[in-house]
Amino acid sequence: RHIIIFLESENLEELLKGVERILGIPIERIVVDARRRTAAAYMERVIPEGLKRAVREKKVEVKPVIEGMTSIGHVLGYGRFEVVDCRYQGDEEDFLLVRVENPYSVMLGSADPVAAFEALVGEEMGMDHEQVGPSTFLVRGFRSPHPEEFRERLRMRRYEYGEGDFSYEKCPSCGGPAFLSLYRWDLERGIITHRESGRRMVFFAPSVLEAVFGELERELGEEIPKVVVEAQKRFTAGGFYRLKGEEPAADLKFQLALRGIGLLSEFEESEEGLRLFMPNAAVPLMVVGLAQGLFESRHETGSRAEWKTGERGELEVRVIPA
Repeated sequence: RHIIIFLESENLEELLKGVERILGIPIERIVVDARRRTAAAYMERVIPEGLKRAVREKKVEVKPVIEGMTSIGHVLGYGRFEVVDCRYQGDEEDFLLVRVENPYSVMLGSADPVAAFEALVGEEMGMDHEQVGPSTFLVRGFRSPHPEEFRERLRMRRYEYGEGDFSYEKCPSCGGPAFLSLYRWDLERGIITHRESGRRMVFFAPSVLEAVFGELERELGEEIPKVVVEAQKRFTAGGFYRLKGEEPAADLKFQLALRGIGLLSEFEESEEGLRLFMPNAAVPLMVVGLAQGLFESRHETGSRAEWKTGERGELEVRVIPA
């Protein structure tokens, strides 16, 4: 039931920076910790039990296993990972040191190697990172027990989606979406870019974003959903996303579906406001901010947004001119 979206990495980074600017306080500690814990929980489920047992019994070295797991990030657009050093003896001196070049996000892009180590050896890990170059970071994982209140707190959404009605042209050789040919994969650097615009893309789990938003809300207060919407609205209204052609509803439906964000089934827009409905929105708070930002940029007016969500991912958004 793990799903992914295909999104501009600049949106992820600027969304989190926008939340920081609105709140006026740093959120990196909360975001990095939530990202590490969600990644560790995912890897704990997908790593074969036999492999974990072999590592813990020291029949298999941990370093090449982590190298193999982090190389998947090169395909997903996460940047380049290099395991510099590690130690696993099952004691308090165990550590992991990884160089990360060109991470897709400073806050979100450094936790995966530490999460992999944690899931493999079955020990709770802490982490820190240090910038050592213009786009290079050293990430260090170390043995550290997690606060008791965190252990059962992390909530990750389960997606229960039905079939949609969106279809796309398929590549005749691999069967994947033909639109992916518009993008260039640099596997050595772990970077995916649009061939024309140069915008960087990344495959990312929406459940991780929602877990991060949830942790922010639990630590900083119930206003966080509105803050996330406002940050996404400001980013969108700044002109990063624009609707093309004479049929904005068709263009928005196409762009959302290709990114895996969900199916736009209803869309109405006029000077009096905007309304949309999706039966399966993957990242509802971002969609609300996107809709509000598009409306404000297209009509050059302020606005307020209202939204309702359902148990199966349904999302209804209304944007009203201010």
